Amino acid sequence: MISPAMIAALVFGACGLLAAAAVEFLLRSFADQAGINRWIFVAVPGLFGMLYAMVLFQDARRRIKQLGQSVSRGILIALLTWLSFSLMATIIWCPAKEVGQCFGHTLLAAAIVGGGPMLAAALLGGLLTGVLIIRPPGKKAVE
Repeated sequence: MISPAMIAALVFGACGLLAAAAVEFLLRSFADQAGINRWIFVAVPGLFGMLYAMVLFQDARRRIKQLGQSVSRGILIALLTWLSFSLMATIIWCPAKEVGQCFGHTLLAAAIVGGGPMLAAALLGGLLTGVLIIRPPGKKAVE
């Protein structure tokens, strides 16, 4: 049987990739300006989402009893992904002496550009993961 953390990682990875695909045209231009491969910027939000889902959904069958608990973890995953992606973009794009100020601007820009798709991915991922973890095991039909 697959663990809840692995289920969460797969769901949030897919949702993170969908959220990044929604703003791929902006991520592509940002990657071109930074001089790196654009697929890195598309894949990284999904990978961060998978990482944080693996950590936050450890022992989830025992801890998560309501759908709201799963959704709140999904929102936390989205916030951590947003912070991590913004920090990564700041390190890649900004000069070292302006990291603090640039990080604030990057956080704001990432929130404006990717906030909607990332929130939708967090809610969808939290709902799907919660349903897959909380649902009772299937019963066999009586013949």
